[in-house]
Amino acid sequence: MNKLVFRVILPISIILFGTISQWRYGLVLDGTYEFFVGFPFIQQCRGFHTSLSTQYFVMEMLLNFLAYFFITLVFCLFIRKFYRIEISKKISNSFWIGFGVFLLFFMYLSLEMQDHFLIKRNFKVKITNTGISLFNTHPDRTTQQIKILENEQQ
Repeated sequence: MNKLVFRVILPISIILFGTISQWRYGLVLDGTYEFFVGFPFIQQCRGFHTSLSTQYFVMEMLLNFLAYFFITLVFCLFIRKFYRIEISKKISNSFWIGFGVFLLFFMYLSLEMQDHFLIKRNFKVKITNTGISLFNTHPDRTTQQIKILENEQQ
């Protein structure tokens, strides 16, 4: 079971956590309309203190990762009943080395962009639209604003 967690479940969870999420477009109460990312909880949004920065909400991020981990765990245990799951040590080590390099690059980039890491989100949000996000992509802001104006006119 220990091999299954470190060679299969944890790497798949990390990959899914970084690639597939949910975007939300909504109004920050006493603020502006913003895009938010995270599934099932909002874990990041644009930084309000400076341009090109991002705010990360650590508690929500940890809960999101636990959700991804448990979903992957249940899925792998289900598959394990029917098929034998084996990942070689060479592939596993390659993943962890690549992940370490990526994490160091992300930490450097985050430091340069003056990102904020907050324990918990300290503002309320009114969500107007949602969708699936691959690699933290989302639709154009003007498209979302047009949809909001159309809904207000009806």
